[in-house]
Amino acid sequence: MTALVWFKRDLRLNDHQPLLAAAKQGAVVPLYIIEPDYWQQPDVSLRHWQYLSVALMQLNRQLSALGQPLLVVKGPATAVLKQLCQRFCITDVYSHEETGNLWTYQRDLAVQRLLKSLNIRWHQFRQFAVFRPLADRDNWFTLADNWLKSPPAPSLQQLPFVTAAHWDLTAVAPTRLKDLPLCQSPPDAYMADQTFHSFLQQRCRHYRQHISLPAKASQSCSRLSTYISYGQLSLRQLQQQSFVAIKQSSDSRRSQGLQAFFSRLRWHCHFMQKLEDEPAIEFYNMHPGFDGLREPYFNPTLFAAWCSGHTGYPLIDAAMRSLLATGWLHFRGRAMLVAFASYHLWLHWRPLALHLAQCFIDYEPGIHYPQIQMQAGTTGINPNRMYNPVKQSQQKDADGQFIRHWLPELRQVPDSWLHTPWLMPSSLQQQYGCVLGRDYPAPVVALPQAQQQARARISLWLKQQDRQHWLQQKQAVFQRHASRKRPVSGKKSALNRNQLGFDW
Repeated sequence: MTALVWFKRDLRLNDHQPLLAAAKQGAVVPLYIIEPDYWQQPDVSLRHWQYLSVALMQLNRQLSALGQPLLVVKGPATAVLKQLCQRFCITDVYSHEETGNLWTYQRDLAVQRLLKSLNIRWHQFRQFAVFRPLADRDNWFTLADNWLKSPPAPSLQQLPFVTAAHWDLTAVAPTRLKDLPLCQSPPDAYMADQTFHSFLQQRCRHYRQHISLPAKASQSCSRLSTYISYGQLSLRQLQQQSFVAIKQSSDSRRSQGLQAFFSRLRWHCHFMQKLEDEPAIEFYNMHPGFDGLREPYFNPTLFAAWCSGHTGYPLIDAAMRSLLATGWLHFRGRAMLVAFASYHLWLHWRPLALHLAQCFIDYEPGIHYPQIQMQAGTTGINPNRMYNPVKQSQQKDADGQFIRHWLPELRQVPDSWLHTPWLMPSSLQQQYGCVLGRDYPAPVVALPQAQQQARARISLWLKQQDRQHWLQQKQAVFQRHASRKRPVSGKKSALNRNQLGFDW
């Protein structure tokens, strides 16, 4: 009997339950499909392929060491699977569940129909602490805890040879990809284990203190997000190994950093569950009461300035240009970019989400869209966070190290003017080589007025809503998506004042 293992966003051999289960059945054909239609979706770009192509070579090397190389085929998944199942007399297909964008969700439904028509069993295994279907969130914490503590799948030592897999990346590469510039220094797809080890042993000591500091976060954060997004590292193993390291550590600073990291791994699954439960939040406001709030005011000029890092606000622009160059940004920087665009520029979150998805090498749809909506204030169960870009700049990059690195036109500007260059007299602008409108843009919006206008628009919008209907919609969002660390026995969790998001 021959089984097919369909690799998707799980490019590893460790803790790979589908591969283990397939190997127990008999011979295995490991497969990755390059799907042309997927690569035309508005949330993917060339830089994703830049990383994935190397990750596939790494996976192929690992599988080849076990005796069976990776088969990479280009084409629609249904057509590829139908052809291979007939060619190798496949009886079973094994894969991990995927919480991707709506396109992958619909693709999986089509694959399910195909395999059913071919009388081929499709075995899907859990990749994260994400459960399908899930009626509500009351018991999610317990379910997630049990899964994350469960034993990882043991590694294989050998796979029987089935077929040679000669493939050329240039021949299977997707075409007509979004033309974002390639990253200057993308994560090394071969360095997943080494990156985790360096964080576990040393870099975690500064995790809590530096996680929100743009000049230091790139070294003190785990930098594992890309490896987790492409499934090169098992999140379950990461959490279990972090827990052991916490218990064994005698360094309090290291323990605190690992504890903070351990907690965020759980939040990873919490946000993934949101998109799994409601795929439509990729496109629509989580709370429908916000429909129409921003759509009539979309300004393409402001959007273009934000996308390119030319808003006139140094920390905002440095964060965007850093992201454009590297494909990564620390969490506070991501939240600040979305909040600034959503409130000060009054842009709808959907175009923001697509641009950022194309930029992030670690793009994970299940985290991306719930987080974007949370920062844009459209969930109805999270408070509005309207970051002041000047205050954030002064607090998080006081000496201007991050700003000067990514905005060379401001390198000669002293600290006293760096965070508000528009306040410099024209004589100083000439002296420091930073003339507004020539070397660096003037602010695209006036900060106090933009903040006041955003608050006024939200206040007016809420006053125009039917209060009872609004709260009913909030309750529905809460029941489906809100965090409950402890289950509520026999009854639904009630909303409290903090969970309403707005003070009525």
